[in-house]
Amino acid sequence: METLLKLNDVIFLNNYFLIGGLFLSYLIYRIFHSFFTGDHFMQIKYRSRGHSWRSIQCNKSIPYNIDCTVCSKLMLPLNGLFCECCAISACKRCHRVMDKKVKCKLETWPSDKPFYHHWVHVGTIQTENADQPEECTKKFFCCWCHRTKLSPRVLQQESECDFQKYRDIIIPPSCVTVEKGMVTNIKPFYDQHWEPLFILANRKSGSNRGDEVLSLFRGLLNPIQVVDISTTKPESVVRWLPNKCRILVAGGDGTVAWVLNSLFSAPHIKAAVGILPMGTGNDLSRVLGWGSGCDSYINPHSIITGIKQAFHQPLDRWKVTIKPKYSRLRRLRPDRVVYAYNYASIGVDAQVALDFHHARSQFLYRYANRTLNYIAYLFLGVGRALDAGGCGGLERRVCVRADGGAPLPLPPVQALVALNIPSWGAGVDLWSMGDEDEVPEQSINDGKFEVVGISSSFHIARLQCGLAEPFRFAQASNLRIDLEGSCAMQVDGEPWMQTPATILIEPAGQSLMLRANNNSNFYSII
Repeated sequence: METLLKLNDVIFLNNYFLIGGLFLSYLIYRIFHSFFTGDHFMQIKYRSRGHSWRSIQCNKSIPYNIDCTVCSKLMLPLNGLFCECCAISACKRCHRVMDKKVKCKLETWPSDKPFYHHWVHVGTIQTENADQPEECTKKFFCCWCHRTKLSPRVLQQESECDFQKYRDIIIPPSCVTVEKGMVTNIKPFYDQHWEPLFILANRKSGSNRGDEVLSLFRGLLNPIQVVDISTTKPESVVRWLPNKCRILVAGGDGTVAWVLNSLFSAPHIKAAVGILPMGTGNDLSRVLGWGSGCDSYINPHSIITGIKQAFHQPLDRWKVTIKPKYSRLRRLRPDRVVYAYNYASIGVDAQVALDFHHARSQFLYRYANRTLNYIAYLFLGVGRALDAGGCGGLERRVCVRADGGAPLPLPPVQALVALNIPSWGAGVDLWSMGDEDEVPEQSINDGKFEVVGISSSFHIARLQCGLAEPFRFAQASNLRIDLEGSCAMQVDGEPWMQTPATILIEPAGQSLMLRANNNSNFYSII
């Protein structure tokens, strides 16, 4: 027995060495790759005049001039820059001159003054009769209404801007109230169809895809509608959101849950939430029709079309209260309260998620991507097939009561899962697997969740392949779990090690989501 335990420890350690080797190989690739690609991102500060510069090699949502606006030289990809907000362009030598001479998009504007077009020179067209460079026809672009005009000279701001293309989702600067550099209020726009769109993404996550999303939408909307939640928390954003709006969250299930919890603290705001999937599992995104992941090329115009065509979908919200039992020192720890939208689980699946959480907290994870995440999950799952991480015999250490009834009879299991949506473990529909004729229908807004069991890590692998079905125990609106001993636990993919406790799951209202329209153009990019 002792020899077997040592063998398991060696295999488990080798798995971590293998995962570390994969991350190290990818790190070396990224280092060499950076020597040839350069820096696509320069700054992201919004000052009174300063622009937000990016390399012209980046994915763009607005046009730009391939010639430097200052020195008129053709810009090469290595030294060419454009402002992601207003589309003005300059080379790396001249971009600071533009910061001093030309204003960028203004986030706010006095409501008693007319708001004019913001014309930016984005190119020159050589005509047949133009022998002199100054007689060439110049192309101008308004970074608010996205109109394009041709003129031989610089356009004056002679007419008011009506925000034409995205009039129904953009926040005009005259509607924004700013005090001491902070947004405090959004006044309603006079258009009755106005429902502004907000983009929330984490610039530091998603292998920099969140940074790309933020850049793309700043060129299409008012910059205050595009929020980097790594620097500005959703809790501070909901304080000034208009009463009716739509929100696109670019991230995984954990990021979506963070935003939904923030919105629940402001019940007067009727905000419907859509998802741009950038996590590993993206289970809620799959259920709502937004796809399993984000494509390599992101088209913001198609995304906006998909969000505008989406319809409202209520989603049950569950309060998970964890009441720790007395420790050896007879000290009672305070209760812990978290909220679940996808699922909550105890056992080996949470242990694998916890192992992955520890792995990605290391330095090398900053260079990881979604593919390496799947590889890491694979090897960690194999390791837990040989070592259950203290999850073996879970049925002897838990007492489960659904809706206040008698304890549920449990077979030998290593995981217990309470499902709110028909997707778990990156797309597995646990509740409906097997003979569907004998299974009650599952819904995300019926006030019930489904309780299932999993026997082992090998059982998880078979479920992923569709070769097995879980243990189905009950549908319930309330659940009580008495846990003896320590075991890994997770809620919506956020894992931790749980000590002996009483765990209560009960209804906590509903959140308003956006379900993708099957005919939407959004599916052309996801």
